[in-house]
Amino acid sequence: MRVNMLRVYACTSTLVNVKAVTRVRNPRGQGDRLRADLLDATVDLIAETGSVDAVSLRAAAKRAGVSPMAVYNHFEDKDALLEAAVQHCWDEFQASLAAAMDAPDPSARLLAAGSAYVRFALERPGQYAVMFSGTANLPERPEAIGMSAFDDLVAMVTEILDANADARDPTFVALQVHTWIHGIVTLVACAPDMAWPSMDALLDDLSVRLGLTASPTT
Repeated sequence: MRVNMLRVYACTSTLVNVKAVTRVRNPRGQGDRLRADLLDATVDLIAETGSVDAVSLRAAAKRAGVSPMAVYNHFEDKDALLEAAVQHCWDEFQASLAAAMDAPDPSARLLAAGSAYVRFALERPGQYAVMFSGTANLPERPEAIGMSAFDDLVAMVTEILDANADARDPTFVALQVHTWIHGIVTLVACAPDMAWPSMDALLDDLSVRLGLTASPTT
């Protein structure tokens, strides 16, 4: 079962105050720095509007402080810019997860990945909102944006299920894991002042209830 992660969940951009997030822009310049400025500007605009459809190439150029023609030095067209911006957010997300997963035990790696997921979503709400913003009008790709991140989750779940001789469908279980964690960060973003349990406690309970780690009582 293959899943387009961008179409499974509704956009979360309405649940975070993305305009309140201050981004430190790269020094204005040429080459890679200018490309990074354009990506950051486009990410900001998608997060603010909630959809790639509401972002124009001219608006992205203005936000980055360059002329619209300068965009074409780095991106073929508007679709290429938008796609690169969304992919950039997913790349940053996957890098954050990968940096946290150095435990030898697969159950521990899953918990570490869950903690890194929550930190990324709460510390970078703009980027997280962009990851799940509406992208239906972008050109079709052989591999949907964000799919490799979900494949990584399926691989972790598969390793745990195999170790436990558990015959459940790992893709279905991975969807349960992602739905649960996505729900946690969405609710925390909606009510940050609520007395939430610790993220570690919530993630530990998730693993136990989904049968992905040994229960502390057993």
